[in-house]
Amino acid sequence: MDIRTLRYFVEVVQFNGFSRAADALFITQPAISRSIKKLEDELGVILLVREVDGVRLTDDGAILFEHAKQILAQFNDMNKALQDKSGPLTGTLNVGLPPVIASTYFADIIMVFSSRHPQVELKIFELGTKQMADAMREGRVETAAVVLPFNEDTFELTPFSEDHLMLLMSPSHPLAIKAEIHFKELINEPFIFFSEDFRINDLIYSACGIYNTVPIIAGRSNHLDLIIAMVKAGVGVTLLPNSMCNKNPIDDLVVLPVVEPTLSYKIALANNKNSYKSRSCQAWDQLARERLIIE
Repeated sequence: MDIRTLRYFVEVVQFNGFSRAADALFITQPAISRSIKKLEDELGVILLVREVDGVRLTDDGAILFEHAKQILAQFNDMNKALQDKSGPLTGTLNVGLPPVIASTYFADIIMVFSSRHPQVELKIFELGTKQMADAMREGRVETAAVVLPFNEDTFELTPFSEDHLMLLMSPSHPLAIKAEIHFKELINEPFIFFSEDFRINDLIYSACGIYNTVPIIAGRSNHLDLIIAMVKAGVGVTLLPNSMCNKNPIDDLVVLPVVEPTLSYKIALANNKNSYKSRSCQAWDQLARERLIIE
């Protein structure tokens, strides 16, 4: 068993197929198939079952998958520690930022970090909450900003702001003449949501639960511009952070506060408690704390 074979196995599971994993890894599908067959022969178990729509883990495969992700994360930490030498910061820093947080709080931080450390390749991963947690556990994201609650047992969390959601709608909408909106007035309105993994959606589901209903979803997107475009087109209404609306005023839409309940949440910096923190990550965290005024 070697690291490369474990990586192949994990990628096949995560991409739900041999061909998709092969494309992502830039190798041939037969090469991956041979490696995993050799791994199964070595362990004496069947790990994967091919199905029409992808692959299915066996019980033995599920056990290996969980351990393989941990082994790969530790291997990545070891490589970072070996390569993380003194002198100018170099290499790649993977930062996780949900779309609703990135532009509002981190645009200036990204600009200053890139200016101070031009030899560091900064990669921003825009992920929802569950995807962010998985990416950090597996070492694909080293540091992140997240919407709370987040797993406090695994991650070191440093809250830095509290925000609430505002309603965005077309000026022609009947509710657009009001000064504020009671959430009960929205339970029959079609919503434009972010993808299923985003914490903002949970706030809306919880508010609907107070009135024993579920939201009507007219559309979903991970892209803010597309969400705004659908609202402007009258497809539905949406809820976005107040901080985002204040920093980037949106033309041709009405923005109103929502009450009863107010949809508020906290935001925090997150780091994996059990992973090696590179010098680049330390520099990023220090800058973020300075700019976000965290003591």
